[in-house]
Amino acid sequence: MDRRSFRNQYGFEEVYSALFVDFDNIFTRLEEIEPAAAHVFATNPQRWLKWLETHAVRMLYGDGVRRRILMRCCYLNPHCYHQYRPFFIRAAFNVIDCPPLTNQGKTSADIHLVMDAMDTLSHKTHFDEFIILSGDADFTPLLIRLQEHARRTLVLSVGYASPAYTAASSWRIREDWFVQQALDEKGFDDYPVSTQSSEEDEEDDNADVLLHGADVVKSMVQDSSSPVPLAQLSHNLQKELDAGHDWFGYGRFREFLEALELDELEISNVVPGYVYDPGRHDEPEETSVRAEFKTQHPELFEFALRVHRLTDVPLLMPAHYSQLLQFIVDEVNENGFFLTNTSRNVRDKCVEAGVPVGRAHVNFVLVGISRGGYPLSEQGDHVSLREVKKAFMRNVRDLCNRTQFDLRAEEIRLMFEWMSFNVDEE
Repeated sequence: MDRRSFRNQYGFEEVYSALFVDFDNIFTRLEEIEPAAAHVFATNPQRWLKWLETHAVRMLYGDGVRRRILMRCCYLNPHCYHQYRPFFIRAAFNVIDCPPLTNQGKTSADIHLVMDAMDTLSHKTHFDEFIILSGDADFTPLLIRLQEHARRTLVLSVGYASPAYTAASSWRIREDWFVQQALDEKGFDDYPVSTQSSEEDEEDDNADVLLHGADVVKSMVQDSSSPVPLAQLSHNLQKELDAGHDWFGYGRFREFLEALELDELEISNVVPGYVYDPGRHDEPEETSVRAEFKTQHPELFEFALRVHRLTDVPLLMPAHYSQLLQFIVDEVNENGFFLTNTSRNVRDKCVEAGVPVGRAHVNFVLVGISRGGYPLSEQGDHVSLREVKKAFMRNVRDLCNRTQFDLRAEEIRLMFEWMSFNVDEE
């Protein structure tokens, strides 16, 4: 029986995947931003493998598609991380030991990974996907070569990733999804799953959820004199429906929202995303969203827009950055730092205050603060707003340098203005 007839007989499409894990790269970067997530990554690979095979596949292909990771390779420095080797062996990985070759600790993991990936192109099994867990831009030529062979490439990079690297991939697995869903102890697979014997009940429950969700959205839009931001809708629906991380199997809020019967209401992709009634509201326009920033801070806007396009630093107004950073300080001082909880709580505070900031923005800033040399997990309840701003600005400057955008004195002044930083701030 050939593969295509197998697909047709069982009524679903299968995607065959080869997985290559640059352990040192992912583990060390996770440790910088969320040590607990790094521990789960290293000691429970079955957990995030399941996420890749079941949950993440819906984000890319929709329903009716099954991902099978048939090849699993992990490249690991045994001198530093030998204690994690057994966990990957138990998860059916082929673990390739890559000891240091230089005094600086450089290993041969990257060249081993590239050679194995190229060999896999001629494997008797036709692999549809190559999944590479690494943020190393050295793999950019590999991604381009795989694309030339009509193979889909998925990459996970924790922290900064070269724009060329992400552009060469078919899809980037967002680090916040990976941390908050695949590695969170209360992530995607902690919600009850119905058995086959209760499929009809599950369908009825799902229909009730969709009807209730649609009513909530329609009511919010009807009561609003302007388009309703998606972040505000997500926040309210979480409270009303207790949707959890998985959004009732739809994976992300956007997919759940699009499954609702919203009648005449429209969904706008203009950042940060809106639902609106064309009969009552003006259609959101990206130019109008940025117009206020440009009008109030014309010189700063041009600088911020350039930084945003080169580095993905959120294009927020100074007032919004000021509020966001203050909310981060308040949240960590009150409840400590746990990336998943902190980002969610800060996003909720922004929504309640009417600040147009999405959770992806919050995650970017939280990771940037840690990478800027001020790990929030180590500060206890003595987080300083001044130090938070300094750390995030250091990270932005480092991101600019990596794209060969070396900031001049005048541009550094603009960055201080952008982050509402002054020397007297405590």
